[in-house]
Amino acid sequence: MANNYFVLLYLFLLSSFSVIAQNKAVFSDKKPLIDTTVKAKGLFGGRLDTGLEKQMDQVKKLKSESAEWKKESKAFLDEMGLNNLGSKTAKLAKNIKKKIVLKDEYEGIKTERRLGEYGSGNRLTYEEINVVKYVEDEAVSPYNQEIWWFDPSQRRIVNSSLKDNKSAQICHGPFKRFVNQVLVEQGFFYMGAKDGRWENYGPEFELENKQYFKRGFHSESTITYHDDDKKKIKEIIPRVYGKVTGQYLCFFPNGLIKEEGKLDDSVKIGRWREFHEKGTGGRLKKEWRLGKDKFDQQEGILIQERDTQSKIIYQNPQKFD
Repeated sequence: MANNYFVLLYLFLLSSFSVIAQNKAVFSDKKPLIDTTVKAKGLFGGRLDTGLEKQMDQVKKLKSESAEWKKESKAFLDEMGLNNLGSKTAKLAKNIKKKIVLKDEYEGIKTERRLGEYGSGNRLTYEEINVVKYVEDEAVSPYNQEIWWFDPSQRRIVNSSLKDNKSAQICHGPFKRFVNQVLVEQGFFYMGAKDGRWENYGPEFELENKQYFKRGFHSESTITYHDDDKKKIKEIIPRVYGKVTGQYLCFFPNGLIKEEGKLDDSVKIGRWREFHEKGTGGRLKKEWRLGKDKFDQQEGILIQERDTQSKIIYQNPQKFD
C-alpha cells in the first residue's frame, strides 16, 4: 500500500514539472539564435515564399550584363573616335531641320515674298510669289527663252521681255496660284525659270498635270555642250515622259540662239525659225510654218528669208496668222 502511494506521488510531481517547462518555453522572452551572416530571401525575411525570387535574380543578372556591355561599347566608340555620337547626330539633325524650314532663300539665294491679286468674282486669283532679294544676284541664264518675273504694276507674274524693264522682280523660289480660294498651280522658280516639280489641280483639288524641270528645261531633256566644262549649251532636245516633245533649242558658241521650234513626238510642228550668228538690225534667217500636231501631214511652208542685214530675200505671198 505504501509502495503504491510513493508511485502515485512520483507520477504527479513529474507531470507538474513537465507542464511548467512547456509554459516557460511558450512565454520565454529569449530570442532564438539566428544566423545573421546570410540574408533571408523572400518576403518577411524569407518566411513567405512567393516564387518570384528566382526571376528577380535573373533581372539583376541582366542589368549587370547590360551595364558591362554599355561600358565596353563606350570604350570601343572612344577608341574609334566616335565618342558622343548620339549628341553629334542629334545636333546634325537639328541643323538639317533648320536649313529645311528656311523660307527666305532658295538654292542659297536670298528671296523676298510678294502677293499677287487680280481678277474678280469666282475668277479672283491670288499668287504667293518669291523674288530675288538683291539686284546683284539677278544672273538670268541667256539660254532660257521664258523668264518669269513679278510685275508690281499688274500685281502678278508675267513672262514678257525683261529688256529695259527696271521694275521687273525675278521669280525665285516657291510659287502658288489660287483661283476662288482653291489651289490650282504650284512649283518652284530658279532665276525666273521653272525648276523642280510643277503641279496643276482641278476644282476638286484633283491632280491634272505634273512635270519636272531643271533650270527651265524638262528634267528628262537631252542637253549637249560646245565645251567640256558644260557651260556653253549647244542643243536642247526636249523629253517629257520619254517622248521627244516640247521646245527644241540650238545655240551658237556665243550663246545666241541658232534654231528654235516645237516638237510633238519627234515631229516638227508650228513655227520654226533659224537665225544668223551675226546680223545688223536683226538675226532672223528663215521662218517656217508646219502642221499643228504630229498628225497634221502638212508640208513645211517657208514664210520668209532674210540676209545678215535683215533685208527680206523671200516673202511668201500667202497670209498666215
